Amino acid sequence: MAVEPKAVGQFIDHDELIDYLPHKGKMFLLSRVTQHDVNLHTITSEYDITKNCIFYEEEFGGVPTWAGFELMAQGISALTGITNKIKGREPLPGMILSVVDFKASVGFLKDGTTVQMKIAEDFRDEETYTYRYLCELYAAPGDTEPAATAKITVMETEDMKGMFSK
Repeated sequence: MAVEPKAVGQFIDHDELIDYLPHKGKMFLLSRVTQHDVNLHTITSEYDITKNCIFYEEEFGGVPTWAGFELMAQGISALTGITNKIKGREPLPGMILSVVDFKASVGFLKDGTTVQMKIAEDFRDEETYTYRYLCELYAAPGDTEPAATAKITVMETEDMKGMFSK
């Protein structure tokens, strides 16, 4: 069943954004979207680092940068959700297939900071619903060098349960 196409603004705050992703509660790791382009398959999103983050480590006063791949992946999920809403399609469940070339220049994303994720698709296979994204995570909006980078490959499926049944 198709969904009625809808206009979606460039800035999407937390309270609206939560409707675009399957993640809920402590696993919802986006604070806002500041830019998206469903034709170029790009998105810029942000996350406010606090002690409430599921990955927060008190002894280091922040979130380990390795957890940034999940922040990046949720940016991808937001882009998919926005695309489906704009194009009037039902969202499909998805999964991370791989995270490669992950590099980080800092160990932790500090409490009280806002990190920014810039994501751009660089591979698309509509037949298998497989997509790869070049992802950059900045320790603060406006930074010129990313604190972490990765290539994340994801796949959507029309039948998540069927993929894992005999």
